[in-house]
Amino acid sequence: MHRSITLALAIVATAMVAAKPAAAQESYPNKPITMITPEVVGSAADLLSRVIARLLADAYGQPVTIENIYLEAGVEKAIKSPPDGYTLMYGSSGNLALLPHVKKVAFDPTKDLTPVARFVLQPTLIAVNPSLPVKTLQELVALMKEKPGTLKMSTAGAGTAGHFAGEMLIAMAGVKPVVTHYNGGGPAIDAVVNNDSQWTVAPIAGRMPHVRSGKLRAVAIGSPTRLALLPEVPTVIESGYPGYSATGWGGVFVPNGTPQPIIDKLVAAIAKAVTLPEAKKLFEEQGTEGASSTQAEMVTILRDDTERLGEIAKRLGLKVN
Repeated sequence: MHRSITLALAIVATAMVAAKPAAAQESYPNKPITMITPEVVGSAADLLSRVIARLLADAYGQPVTIENIYLEAGVEKAIKSPPDGYTLMYGSSGNLALLPHVKKVAFDPTKDLTPVARFVLQPTLIAVNPSLPVKTLQELVALMKEKPGTLKMSTAGAGTAGHFAGEMLIAMAGVKPVVTHYNGGGPAIDAVVNNDSQWTVAPIAGRMPHVRSGKLRAVAIGSPTRLALLPEVPTVIESGYPGYSATGWGGVFVPNGTPQPIIDKLVAAIAKAVTLPEAKKLFEEQGTEGASSTQAEMVTILRDDTERLGEIAKRLGLKVN
């Protein structure tokens, strides 16, 4: 008799323990969420992560705060975070698909994080300080050939997406600028605005205010087609470099082991959020485009871009440590 009671109590206790995770997943989210962004405040990644954080906060009725931790340190913290859905990471073609090919890092992007969904596409912008006597990419290239080793190209850091896109252009154009690395996208753009560097190749988010105010002069766009916001600015391909393509993506990632029901909720929330009129306006203001994906599509995007960008990095001989 006592054995029967003990067994029954054990079964009930086991059922209660099993029910707790299920209940937590069903009520997700019921507390604030943190999104780790592996970039500095004011960078393209920072601005775009704040857009999706705002949209998710509106969808969930819970705060979504940004924690900026630069490059691999941010990725590594996200990997080690509790897999409960309350720590997300802004992942991009730069900080995940590219970085391990050009820098020694302690993670494998295709194995150490779980993709959730893409939410944005953004082209790169080639821009110069307006005091530079050039208005087109052809004129910029001609000036660099005339004065090799003098004009400075700023980047957000060695191995970043802008650095990579700039090195691709340098190789195709056959020029020799001075490549100057800064700690983040904001300082890299400030360097061009202040004429400490003369030009840059950078993700477009966050650059449009400087272009509109005349502090930067846009000379080319890295996407295959022109932007509606800058219809007068030609693409790099139109400027004489066929095959050039530098359009990045941004997505949401979570630590491995995050329950699938929570991931499914995030995928659905992102897919709905990027279609909202408010989202369309926020993305377009940055020169970007909201573009969601399924989880399976995000897995494929990450895998394919990791392979593609690795091959290009190897061909360019691009290693920063």
